[in-house]
Amino acid sequence: MYLLREITAVRPYEGGVECAIRAVRCVELPGTPGYLTGEPAADQGIETTMPNLPKLPVPPLDPRGFVLRVAFGSEDAVRITLAPEGARVLGEEPGWLGIVLDGTHGPAPRVRTADVAVGPGGSGPGMADTAQTVLHTGRMRVRLTRRPFAVAVEDTATGRTLLRTGERLRQVAGFPMAPPVLAGDSGTVLNLELGPDERITGFGEQFGPLVKNGQRLRLRVEDALGTGTGMAYKPVPVWHSSSGYLGFLNTGAVVTADVGHRRPDVLGLTVDDEALDLWIIGSPSPKTRLSRYTALTGRAAVPPLWALGYWMGRCRYHSAAEMNEVGDTMREHAVPCDVLHVDPDWLVVDRLNCDFIWNTERFGDRAAFVAGLRARGLRLSVWELPYLDPASPRHAEARERGYLVRGADGEPAEVAGTPSPDGRPRALVDFTNPEAVTWWQDLHAEFLDDGVAVFKTDFGEGLPDRTAPADGTPAHHAHNLYPLRYNAAVSSAIAARTGRPPLVWGRSGWAGSQRYPGQWGGDAESTVAGMRSTVRGGLSYALSAPGFWSHDIGGFFGPELTPELYVRWTQLGALSPLMRAHGLRPREPWAFGDRALEIARRWVRLRYELLPYLWQVARETAEHGWPLLRPLALEFPDDPVAGSVDDSFLLGPDLLVVPVFDDGPGPVRRRFWVPQGGWTDLLTGERHTGPGHAEQTVGLERMPVLVRDGCWLPRLAVDDTVRSTDDLADRPWQLHLYGAADGLREFTGFDGSPFDVRVEGDVVRAEGDQPFAGRVVRHMAER
Repeated sequence: MYLLREITAVRPYEGGVECAIRAVRCVELPGTPGYLTGEPAADQGIETTMPNLPKLPVPPLDPRGFVLRVAFGSEDAVRITLAPEGARVLGEEPGWLGIVLDGTHGPAPRVRTADVAVGPGGSGPGMADTAQTVLHTGRMRVRLTRRPFAVAVEDTATGRTLLRTGERLRQVAGFPMAPPVLAGDSGTVLNLELGPDERITGFGEQFGPLVKNGQRLRLRVEDALGTGTGMAYKPVPVWHSSSGYLGFLNTGAVVTADVGHRRPDVLGLTVDDEALDLWIIGSPSPKTRLSRYTALTGRAAVPPLWALGYWMGRCRYHSAAEMNEVGDTMREHAVPCDVLHVDPDWLVVDRLNCDFIWNTERFGDRAAFVAGLRARGLRLSVWELPYLDPASPRHAEARERGYLVRGADGEPAEVAGTPSPDGRPRALVDFTNPEAVTWWQDLHAEFLDDGVAVFKTDFGEGLPDRTAPADGTPAHHAHNLYPLRYNAAVSSAIAARTGRPPLVWGRSGWAGSQRYPGQWGGDAESTVAGMRSTVRGGLSYALSAPGFWSHDIGGFFGPELTPELYVRWTQLGALSPLMRAHGLRPREPWAFGDRALEIARRWVRLRYELLPYLWQVARETAEHGWPLLRPLALEFPDDPVAGSVDDSFLLGPDLLVVPVFDDGPGPVRRRFWVPQGGWTDLLTGERHTGPGHAEQTVGLERMPVLVRDGCWLPRLAVDDTVRSTDDLADRPWQLHLYGAADGLREFTGFDGSPFDVRVEGDVVRAEGDQPFAGRVVRHMAER
């Protein structure tokens, strides 16, 4: 293991500087915390006067050279690249792994560089009077301490230190416990010092508490087998610090994030790679940070309106007749619905295989089946995964053409991590091979031509280690990048074939996955705990891959779902970015009794009433890179309580959603945090003023949904005649104002056309074609 010790040279580099760094061997002390090099004890800061200092083995220095590049991409974003001399990353563009799309995201900033004398220098050439090299823009400052090597990043506007490496953290004998950078065969470790009140959030779809302090997270894409196993379908090496920055590791390698778990004051980031490619985006506003980050890695387009409607699925519908019956029963019960989903029974060979061979015995002619659903106002969602069974003729075709991922031995690699029902080794499509991508995309073409609306891009977590991707992607990057490339291929196929914004329903993901909407939270257990962890996963994911995320209403597996928990989960789903019910057993609302049907129908209709609002928020996501589902701290970053709230959320900027985590029939006393300002309960009109805690007793038919003062909430009327979003295009919207004065605001219609709306008294006035009815409904604070 090597400890990066000193900067020996600094030279100009585009947008910043490049530094030569001398590293020396080190050992981790046996039986006590700390690290030791072969340098003189005084140079290491060791307390040699300690009376019980043991005699320790001294490693050889064996110096090694590293390169550090510090370059500003914008006024508030800096890229710090650190690698051994000659490492591949030093010769690559930022987008070489396919995560970063735009490495500049704006005009190049003016970067000023200075050498600063702050104390005795080191022993290297030209360092006697200089201890630091400082780079700064109008917004950020980076301090590079030359000896001992250290890094600090500051916000020049606020004067705050955003982050600093952990060189100050030592044990009683003076041995460093968190050296800034350690490098070795097991990877590269970056140690950052955590401030006294610093909170860390993010790291993708993690199902534990939103604030990650005290947790140790292994960021490796896994078939997590639920939401309570400690694994993650969509980990993302992106995090936020309450000190005012977003960190992003541009890597496909496994990352271990130790957030004050081993050392209470250390954020330790271990990358299973020889290099660190770290981006720091500084801003007090987490929304601004997400905008900058998604400018780098891409944003989701607004999906079609029908995607925001109600989706219904089951594992499994076994035939066209069964699905048509579900569609007809939806209409009989006057439950609006836009999408029916079919899981793998549409295939002939359907166990961990997708070869796009339609099962006509079960589902008949595909085009006729899709047309029949459309006559009912429904669209079809079709399941897929990127694995091929040797029993399928497509397997032999793909193998012969070289379209399968190969192992180091040159033979097709086998899916790992997910058990197969018969033991046959499934192969994986190689999405680094352009010809394989085209072949896979072409397999979707006839389905899209027949009217299939969306593909559920399931799995994608099974690429084994030690593969040899066709494009030369290093094997240790390939596993986590596989779902990004898989979803990109399918999303691009949909866009190219249909000419509309594409939509998938993906389970696995990595950094950048937000640009391929949407994703869902995997296989949650049908319990209160499963519902609770699902919300946490969505909030955590929103901070790292902001876009269109959702979940399976009712959970996917586990104990038989109670009618009451089904209702509570439906309420949550109705106020989620996307709304889909799905599970191993029936999830149709009439399967849970008349009372559950009545309540669920009411909440599904409420969702359709709120579609004009959701449509506006979706435009924000596309334009600014903000999630639809938002942790409270995203809108209230200065609220010390909001930062740790993970049992409620904001849908867009103005709706506070308070899920009820309960599976019983009786009323529930729900306590929740209300942020700053005035809020009105959407359903009861009850007023709340924050910041502070509130309590409501809610029967099964209710869930607290609060509207923020200042909200202009567009809604429309939904009655028994509304079957799907197809019936909403010509319906007038009604504008509800909450504690708001007259004024002018911009909206976007369902056709994508923007228009200005002016409110004067109780009248709405707008230019040109617009969907608003003529009068305003006011919900004033004095109510």
